[in-house]
Amino acid sequence: MDFKKIVLNRLLDKYERSRAYLEGESARRIMLKLCSGDMPEYNLEDTSIRELVNSTVQGLAEDGIVKFEWMKFERGNIIDRVWLCLDKTYDAYREAGRVPKKEKADLVLDGIREFLPSITQPWIENFLKEAFDGIDAKKSITPYLPGNTDTALAVLKALLAIDHLDGEECPERVFSIKVFGDSKYFERYVKKRIAGIIRQYLVKERDFIERPADDEMLAQVGIVKAFEQVEFCGDISGRLYGKPVDFSTFRHGIAINSRTVKNLEVTGIGQVKEVLFIENRTNYMEYVSKDKARDQLVIFHGGFYSPIKGEFFTKVYGAGQRTGAEFYHWGDIDIGGFRMFKRLKENIIPGLKPYLMDKKSFISKERYWLTFNKRYQKALERMLYDRGYLEFHDVIETMLKARARLEQEAFL
Repeated sequence: MDFKKIVLNRLLDKYERSRAYLEGESARRIMLKLCSGDMPEYNLEDTSIRELVNSTVQGLAEDGIVKFEWMKFERGNIIDRVWLCLDKTYDAYREAGRVPKKEKADLVLDGIREFLPSITQPWIENFLKEAFDGIDAKKSITPYLPGNTDTALAVLKALLAIDHLDGEECPERVFSIKVFGDSKYFERYVKKRIAGIIRQYLVKERDFIERPADDEMLAQVGIVKAFEQVEFCGDISGRLYGKPVDFSTFRHGIAINSRTVKNLEVTGIGQVKEVLFIENRTNYMEYVSKDKARDQLVIFHGGFYSPIKGEFFTKVYGAGQRTGAEFYHWGDIDIGGFRMFKRLKENIIPGLKPYLMDKKSFISKERYWLTFNKRYQKALERMLYDRGYLEFHDVIETMLKARARLEQEAFL
Protein backbone atom coordinates (compact mmCIF):
# COMPACT_ATOMS: atom_id res chain seq x y z
CA MET A 1 0.00 0.00 0.00
CA ASP A 2 1.47 3.36 -1.04
CA PHE A 3 0.83 5.45 2.07
CA LYS A 4 2.60 8.49 0.61
CA LYS A 5 0.06 8.71 -2.23
CA ILE A 6 -2.83 8.00 0.12
CA VAL A 7 -1.87 10.83 2.48
CA LEU A 8 -1.10 13.30 -0.29
CA ASN A 9 -4.20 12.52 -2.35
CA ARG A 10 -6.47 12.87 0.68
CA LEU A 11 -4.89 16.23 1.47
CA LEU A 12 -5.08 17.38 -2.15
CA ASP A 13 -8.73 16.33 -2.40
CA LYS A 14 -9.48 18.55 0.59
CA TYR A 15 -7.32 21.32 -0.82
CA GLU A 16 -9.18 21.32 -4.16
CA ARG A 17 -12.48 21.73 -2.32
CA SER A 18 -11.20 24.53 -0.10
CA ARG A 19 -11.27 28.30 -0.09
CA ALA A 20 -7.49 28.22 -0.26
CA TYR A 21 -7.69 26.59 -3.71
CA LEU A 22 -10.06 29.23 -5.09
CA GLU A 23 -8.56 32.31 -3.43
CA GLY A 24 -4.93 31.32 -2.96
CA GLU A 25 -4.95 31.67 0.80
CA SER A 26 -6.97 30.71 3.85
CA ALA A 27 -6.57 30.80 7.61
CA ARG A 28 -7.85 27.22 7.85
CA ARG A 29 -5.44 24.33 7.58
CA ILE A 30 -5.91 21.59 4.98
CA MET A 31 -5.77 18.79 7.51
CA LEU A 32 -6.22 15.07 8.03
CA LYS A 33 -7.08 13.76 11.48
CA LEU A 34 -5.55 10.33 11.30
CA CYS A 35 -7.32 8.93 14.35
CA SER A 36 -10.71 10.45 13.60
CA GLY A 37 -11.73 8.69 10.41
CA ASP A 38 -9.80 10.67 7.77
CA MET A 39 -7.42 7.75 7.28
CA PRO A 40 -8.88 4.37 8.28
CA GLU A 41 -5.74 2.71 6.90
CA TYR A 42 -3.83 4.06 9.94
CA ASN A 43 -4.32 0.94 12.04
CA LEU A 44 -3.11 1.63 15.56
CA GLU A 45 -3.30 -2.06 16.45
CA ASP A 46 -0.88 -3.04 13.67
CA THR A 47 2.58 -1.88 14.72
CA SER A 48 4.16 -2.34 11.28
CA ILE A 49 1.48 -0.26 9.50
CA ARG A 50 1.49 2.44 12.18
CA GLU A 51 5.27 2.79 11.98
CA LEU A 52 5.19 2.81 8.17
CA VAL A 53 2.61 5.61 8.11
CA ASN A 54 4.58 7.52 10.76
CA SER A 55 7.80 7.31 8.77
CA THR A 56 5.97 8.33 5.57
CA VAL A 57 4.51 11.45 7.21
CA GLN A 58 7.85 12.29 8.81
CA GLY A 59 9.56 12.02 5.43
CA LEU A 60 7.01 14.38 3.85
CA ALA A 61 7.53 16.77 6.74
CA GLU A 62 11.29 16.73 6.22
CA ASP A 63 10.67 17.73 2.59
CA GLY A 64 8.54 20.64 3.83
CA ILE A 65 5.38 19.36 2.12
CA VAL A 66 3.41 18.69 5.31
CA LYS A 67 3.51 19.36 9.01
CA PHE A 68 2.15 17.11 11.72
CA GLU A 69 1.49 16.74 15.43
CA TRP A 70 1.83 13.72 17.67
CA MET A 71 -1.08 12.68 19.83
CA LYS A 72 -0.82 13.99 23.38
CA PHE A 73 1.24 11.63 25.54
CA GLU A 74 2.00 9.50 22.44
CA ARG A 75 4.94 11.41 20.96
CA GLY A 76 6.94 9.23 18.60
CA ASN A 77 4.19 6.63 18.59
CA ILE A 78 0.84 7.94 17.25
CA ILE A 79 0.33 10.86 14.86
CA ASP A 80 -2.81 12.85 15.60
CA ARG A 81 -2.95 15.38 12.75
CA VAL A 82 -1.14 16.13 9.48
CA TRP A 83 -1.66 19.21 7.32
CA LEU A 84 -0.55 20.50 3.94
CA CYS A 85 1.95 23.32 3.58
CA LEU A 86 0.17 25.51 1.04
CA ASP A 87 3.39 26.91 -0.39
CA LYS A 88 4.38 23.34 -1.31
CA THR A 89 1.20 22.22 -3.09
CA TYR A 90 2.95 21.68 -6.42
CA ASP A 91 5.52 19.49 -4.68
CA ALA A 92 2.62 17.54 -3.19
CA TYR A 93 1.10 17.07 -6.67
CA ARG A 94 4.45 15.92 -8.02
CA GLU A 95 5.03 13.42 -5.22
CA ALA A 96 1.46 12.10 -5.61
CA GLY A 97 1.93 11.72 -9.37
CA ARG A 98 -1.16 13.83 -9.89
CA VAL A 99 -1.94 16.61 -12.36
CA PRO A 100 -3.01 19.80 -10.53
CA LYS A 101 -6.72 20.46 -10.84
CA LYS A 102 -6.07 24.01 -12.04
CA GLU A 103 -3.85 22.75 -14.86
CA LYS A 104 -6.69 20.49 -16.00
CA ALA A 105 -9.12 23.41 -15.87
CA ASP A 106 -6.72 25.65 -17.80
CA LEU A 107 -6.28 22.99 -20.49
CA VAL A 108 -10.04 22.72 -21.00
CA LEU A 109 -10.42 26.53 -20.97
CA ASP A 110 -7.83 26.69 -23.75
CA GLY A 111 -9.90 24.13 -25.69
CA ILE A 112 -13.07 26.20 -25.31
CA ARG A 113 -11.21 29.34 -26.42
CA GLU A 114 -10.02 27.47 -29.50
CA PHE A 115 -13.45 26.09 -30.47
CA LEU A 116 -15.74 29.04 -29.67
CA PRO A 117 -14.92 31.21 -32.73
CA SER A 118 -15.89 28.33 -35.04
CA ILE A 119 -19.31 27.68 -33.46
CA THR A 120 -22.37 28.85 -35.38
CA GLN A 121 -25.25 27.28 -33.44
CA PRO A 122 -26.47 29.44 -30.52
CA TRP A 123 -27.21 26.57 -28.12
CA ILE A 124 -23.67 25.23 -28.40
CA GLU A 125 -22.26 28.73 -28.03
CA ASN A 126 -24.41 29.30 -24.92
CA PHE A 127 -23.21 26.08 -23.33
CA LEU A 128 -19.54 26.78 -24.06
CA LYS A 129 -19.74 30.31 -22.68
CA GLU A 130 -21.50 29.15 -19.53
CA ALA A 131 -19.01 26.31 -19.10
CA PHE A 132 -16.07 28.66 -19.64
CA ASP A 133 -17.29 31.14 -17.03
CA GLY A 134 -18.04 28.36 -14.53
CA ILE A 135 -14.71 26.55 -15.00
CA ASP A 136 -12.81 29.82 -14.83
CA ALA A 137 -14.56 30.84 -11.60
CA LYS A 138 -14.38 27.48 -9.84
CA LYS A 139 -11.08 26.31 -11.35
CA SER A 140 -12.79 22.99 -11.88
CA ILE A 141 -13.90 21.14 -15.02
CA THR A 142 -16.84 19.55 -13.25
CA PRO A 143 -19.82 19.75 -13.27
CA TYR A 144 -19.75 21.41 -16.68
CA LEU A 145 -17.69 18.69 -18.36
CA PRO A 146 -16.33 15.27 -17.34
CA GLY A 147 -13.53 15.43 -14.77
CA ASN A 148 -11.20 13.44 -17.00
CA THR A 149 -9.37 15.95 -19.22
CA ASP A 150 -9.26 13.71 -22.28
CA THR A 151 -12.99 13.02 -22.06
CA ALA A 152 -13.77 16.71 -21.51
CA LEU A 153 -11.80 17.64 -24.64
CA ALA A 154 -13.56 14.82 -26.54
CA VAL A 155 -16.93 16.37 -25.62
CA LEU A 156 -15.72 19.72 -27.01
CA LYS A 157 -14.55 18.00 -30.18
CA ALA A 158 -17.93 16.28 -30.58
CA LEU A 159 -19.79 19.59 -30.13
CA LEU A 160 -17.68 21.21 -32.83
CA ALA A 161 -18.42 18.29 -35.18
CA ILE A 162 -22.16 18.53 -34.39
CA ASP A 163 -22.08 22.23 -35.20
CA HIS A 164 -20.57 21.39 -38.60
CA LEU A 165 -23.28 18.77 -39.29
CA ASP A 166 -25.70 21.68 -39.58
CA GLY A 167 -28.73 19.43 -39.08
CA GLU A 168 -27.73 16.78 -41.65
CA GLU A 169 -28.25 13.20 -40.47
CA CYS A 170 -25.23 11.05 -39.67
CA PRO A 171 -25.34 7.51 -38.22
CA GLU A 172 -23.86 7.42 -34.72
CA ARG A 173 -21.01 5.04 -35.53
CA VAL A 174 -20.09 6.87 -38.70
CA PHE A 175 -19.97 10.10 -36.67
CA SER A 176 -17.74 8.38 -34.11
CA ILE A 177 -15.30 7.17 -36.77
CA LYS A 178 -15.12 10.58 -38.43
CA VAL A 179 -14.54 12.46 -35.18
CA PHE A 180 -12.58 9.97 -33.06
CA GLY A 181 -11.32 7.32 -35.49
CA ASP A 182 -13.18 4.66 -33.47
CA SER A 183 -16.75 3.53 -34.20
CA LYS A 184 -17.59 2.97 -30.51
CA TYR A 185 -15.70 5.81 -28.78
CA PHE A 186 -18.63 8.24 -28.96
CA GLU A 187 -21.09 5.74 -27.48
CA ARG A 188 -18.72 4.67 -24.69
CA TYR A 189 -17.31 7.97 -23.50
CA VAL A 190 -19.17 10.98 -24.89
CA LYS A 191 -22.75 10.15 -25.86
CA LYS A 192 -24.48 10.51 -22.49
CA ARG A 193 -22.81 13.85 -21.75
CA ILE A 194 -23.65 15.24 -25.21
CA ALA A 195 -27.28 14.10 -24.83
CA GLY A 196 -27.45 15.90 -21.49
CA ILE A 197 -26.12 19.14 -23.01
CA ILE A 198 -28.66 18.91 -25.85
CA ARG A 199 -31.44 18.25 -23.35
CA GLN A 200 -30.54 21.30 -21.28
CA TYR A 201 -29.40 23.85 -23.86
CA LEU A 202 -31.20 22.98 -27.11
CA VAL A 203 -34.41 21.31 -25.96
CA LYS A 204 -34.30 23.18 -22.62
CA GLU A 205 -35.76 20.24 -20.74
CA ARG A 206 -34.61 20.55 -17.13
CA ASP A 207 -37.28 18.41 -15.48
CA PHE A 208 -35.99 14.88 -15.55
CA ILE A 209 -39.33 13.13 -14.98
CA GLU A 210 -40.11 11.14 -18.14
CA ARG A 211 -37.27 12.92 -19.87
CA PRO A 212 -36.67 12.13 -23.56
CA ALA A 213 -34.19 9.31 -24.21
CA ASP A 214 -30.58 10.02 -25.14
CA ASP A 215 -31.12 8.72 -28.69
CA GLU A 216 -34.07 11.10 -29.12
CA MET A 217 -31.88 13.98 -27.98
CA LEU A 218 -29.07 13.08 -30.36
CA ALA A 219 -31.56 12.87 -33.24
CA GLN A 220 -32.28 16.58 -32.63
CA VAL A 221 -28.78 17.38 -33.93
CA GLY A 222 -28.62 14.75 -36.67
CA ILE A 223 -26.86 11.88 -34.89
CA VAL A 224 -29.02 8.79 -35.43
CA LYS A 225 -28.73 5.04 -34.99
CA ALA A 226 -29.81 4.71 -38.62
CA PHE A 227 -31.31 7.08 -41.17
CA GLU A 228 -34.76 7.98 -39.88
CA GLN A 229 -38.05 6.97 -41.43
CA VAL A 230 -41.42 8.69 -41.35
CA GLU A 231 -44.52 6.46 -41.33
CA PHE A 232 -48.02 7.51 -42.35
CA CYS A 233 -51.19 6.24 -43.96
CA GLY A 234 -53.52 8.37 -46.03
CA ASP A 235 -54.01 10.61 -49.01
CA ILE A 236 -50.84 12.62 -49.59
CA SER A 237 -49.81 13.81 -53.02
CA GLY A 238 -46.81 15.81 -54.05
CA ARG A 239 -43.68 16.05 -56.14
CA LEU A 240 -40.41 14.24 -55.67
CA TYR A 241 -37.37 15.13 -57.75
CA GLY A 242 -39.67 16.92 -60.19
CA LYS A 243 -42.04 13.97 -60.63
CA PRO A 244 -45.57 13.59 -59.21
CA VAL A 245 -46.09 11.09 -56.38
CA ASP A 246 -49.31 9.80 -54.81
CA PHE A 247 -49.20 7.89 -51.51
CA SER A 248 -52.95 7.31 -51.30
CA THR A 249 -52.63 3.91 -52.97
CA PHE A 250 -50.71 2.56 -49.95
CA ARG A 251 -53.83 1.59 -48.03
CA HIS A 252 -51.89 -0.01 -45.18
CA GLY A 253 -49.40 2.80 -44.79
CA ILE A 254 -45.90 3.55 -45.97
CA ALA A 255 -42.53 4.62 -44.57
CA ILE A 256 -40.22 7.08 -46.33
CA ASN A 257 -36.66 7.87 -45.30
CA SER A 258 -35.21 11.19 -44.23
CA ARG A 259 -33.70 12.08 -47.60
CA THR A 260 -37.06 11.51 -49.29
CA VAL A 261 -38.70 13.79 -46.71
CA LYS A 262 -36.22 16.56 -47.45
CA ASN A 263 -36.88 16.39 -51.18
CA LEU A 264 -40.64 15.86 -50.96
CA GLU A 265 -42.99 18.72 -51.78
CA VAL A 266 -46.45 18.01 -50.32
CA THR A 267 -48.92 19.58 -52.74
CA GLY A 268 -52.16 18.23 -51.28
CA ILE A 269 -53.91 15.83 -48.92
CA GLY A 270 -56.93 15.04 -51.11
CA GLN A 271 -60.25 14.80 -49.26
CA VAL A 272 -58.64 14.41 -45.84
CA LYS A 273 -60.69 16.12 -43.13
CA GLU A 274 -58.69 14.92 -40.12
CA VAL A 275 -54.99 14.40 -39.55
CA LEU A 276 -54.23 12.22 -36.51
CA PHE A 277 -50.76 11.91 -34.94
CA ILE A 278 -50.33 8.74 -32.85
CA GLU A 279 -47.54 8.48 -30.29
CA ASN A 280 -47.26 4.70 -29.89
CA ARG A 281 -46.31 2.43 -32.80
CA THR A 282 -48.58 -0.45 -31.77
CA ASN A 283 -51.54 1.91 -31.51
CA TYR A 284 -50.62 3.40 -34.88
CA MET A 285 -50.54 -0.01 -36.59
CA GLU A 286 -53.78 -1.10 -34.91
CA TYR A 287 -55.58 2.12 -35.83
CA VAL A 288 -54.43 2.00 -39.46
CA SER A 289 -55.54 -1.62 -39.86
CA LYS A 290 -58.92 -1.35 -38.11
CA ASP A 291 -60.18 2.16 -37.38
CA LYS A 292 -58.85 4.58 -40.00
CA ALA A 293 -61.53 6.35 -42.05
CA ARG A 294 -60.98 7.19 -45.71
CA ASP A 295 -61.00 10.91 -44.98
CA GLN A 296 -58.26 10.56 -42.36
CA LEU A 297 -54.51 10.88 -42.61
CA VAL A 298 -52.75 9.01 -39.79
CA ILE A 299 -49.13 9.74 -38.92
CA PHE A 300 -46.87 7.84 -36.53
CA HIS A 301 -45.53 10.49 -34.16
CA GLY A 302 -43.26 8.36 -31.97
CA GLY A 303 -41.52 9.97 -29.02
CA PHE A 304 -39.71 13.29 -28.99
CA TYR A 305 -39.95 14.05 -32.71
CA SER A 306 -36.74 14.75 -34.61
CA PRO A 307 -36.05 17.66 -37.00
CA ILE A 308 -36.75 15.36 -39.96
CA LYS A 309 -40.16 14.39 -38.59
CA GLY A 310 -40.77 18.03 -37.72
CA GLU A 311 -40.06 18.97 -41.33
CA PHE A 312 -42.54 16.38 -42.59
CA PHE A 313 -45.18 17.45 -40.06
CA THR A 314 -44.74 21.06 -41.17
CA LYS A 315 -45.23 20.15 -44.84
CA VAL A 316 -48.39 18.19 -44.05
CA TYR A 317 -49.72 21.01 -41.88
CA GLY A 318 -49.19 23.50 -44.71
CA ALA A 319 -51.21 21.32 -47.08
CA GLY A 320 -53.91 20.77 -44.42
CA GLN A 321 -54.28 24.49 -43.81
CA ARG A 322 -55.15 24.99 -47.46
CA THR A 323 -58.04 22.50 -47.23
CA GLY A 324 -59.27 23.29 -43.71
CA ALA A 325 -58.33 19.90 -42.23
CA GLU A 326 -58.37 19.48 -38.43
CA PHE A 327 -55.33 18.15 -36.58
CA TYR A 328 -55.35 15.80 -33.58
CA HIS A 329 -52.74 14.15 -31.38
CA TRP A 330 -53.22 10.88 -29.49
CA GLY A 331 -50.68 10.04 -26.80
CA ASP A 332 -50.34 8.62 -23.31
CA ILE A 333 -52.34 10.33 -20.58
CA ASP A 334 -49.22 11.18 -18.65
CA ILE A 335 -46.50 13.81 -18.41
CA GLY A 336 -44.71 12.57 -21.53
CA GLY A 337 -47.88 12.52 -23.63
CA PHE A 338 -48.85 16.01 -22.51
CA ARG A 339 -45.40 17.36 -23.32
CA MET A 340 -45.39 15.82 -26.80
CA PHE A 341 -48.77 17.42 -27.51
CA LYS A 342 -47.58 20.81 -26.22
CA ARG A 343 -44.37 20.71 -28.27
CA LEU A 344 -46.20 19.82 -31.49
CA LYS A 345 -48.81 22.50 -30.88
CA GLU A 346 -46.39 25.27 -29.96
CA ASN A 347 -43.81 24.55 -32.66
CA ILE A 348 -45.86 23.47 -35.68
CA ILE A 349 -49.67 23.17 -35.32
CA PRO A 350 -51.29 25.97 -33.28
CA GLY A 351 -54.80 24.51 -33.67
CA LEU A 352 -53.86 20.99 -32.54
CA LYS A 353 -56.48 19.13 -30.48
CA PRO A 354 -56.09 16.10 -28.16
CA TYR A 355 -57.69 12.76 -29.06
CA LEU A 356 -58.66 10.25 -26.33
CA MET A 357 -56.62 12.22 -23.79
CA ASP A 358 -59.45 13.73 -21.77
CA LYS A 359 -61.00 13.03 -18.37
CA LYS A 360 -63.69 10.74 -19.79
CA SER A 361 -61.14 8.64 -21.67
CA PHE A 362 -58.97 8.38 -18.57
CA ILE A 363 -61.82 7.23 -16.32
CA SER A 364 -63.03 4.70 -18.89
CA LYS A 365 -59.79 2.71 -18.53
CA GLU A 366 -59.55 2.63 -14.74
CA ARG A 367 -58.51 -1.03 -14.70
CA TYR A 368 -55.31 -0.09 -16.56
CA TRP A 369 -54.26 2.85 -14.38
CA LEU A 370 -50.62 3.01 -13.29
CA THR A 371 -49.64 4.63 -10.01
CA PHE A 372 -46.98 7.34 -9.67
CA ASN A 373 -44.74 8.69 -6.90
CA LYS A 374 -44.58 12.02 -5.07
CA ARG A 375 -42.04 13.51 -7.46
CA TYR A 376 -44.28 12.71 -10.42
CA GLN A 377 -47.21 14.25 -8.57
CA LYS A 378 -45.28 17.51 -8.07
CA ALA A 379 -44.51 17.68 -11.79
CA LEU A 380 -48.18 17.19 -12.65
CA GLU A 381 -49.19 19.88 -10.17
CA ARG A 382 -46.82 22.33 -11.87
CA MET A 383 -48.61 21.70 -15.16
CA LEU A 384 -51.81 23.09 -13.63
CA TYR A 385 -50.09 26.50 -13.49
CA ASP A 386 -48.90 26.33 -17.09
CA ARG A 387 -51.38 27.54 -19.72
CA GLY A 388 -49.47 25.48 -22.27
CA TYR A 389 -51.26 22.47 -20.79
CA LEU A 390 -54.67 24.10 -20.52
CA GLU A 391 -56.37 21.35 -22.58
CA PHE A 392 -55.31 18.83 -19.94
CA HIS A 393 -56.00 20.68 -16.69
CA ASP A 394 -59.29 18.83 -16.20
CA VAL A 395 -57.78 15.37 -16.67
CA ILE A 396 -54.68 16.29 -14.65
CA GLU A 397 -56.86 17.17 -11.66
CA THR A 398 -58.54 13.76 -12.00
CA MET A 399 -55.15 12.03 -12.27
CA LEU A 400 -53.95 13.76 -9.12
CA LYS A 401 -57.03 12.60 -7.18
CA ALA A 402 -56.59 9.05 -8.46
CA ARG A 403 -52.76 9.19 -8.18
CA ALA A 404 -52.66 7.39 -11.52
CA ARG A 405 -51.67 7.78 -15.15
CA LEU A 406 -52.65 5.84 -18.28
CA GLU A 407 -50.65 4.51 -21.21
CA GLN A 408 -52.05 4.64 -24.71
CA GLU A 409 -51.95 0.86 -25.15
CA ALA A 410 -54.89 0.56 -22.75
CA PHE A 411 -57.15 1.54 -25.67
CA LEU A 412 -56.11 -1.37 -27.87
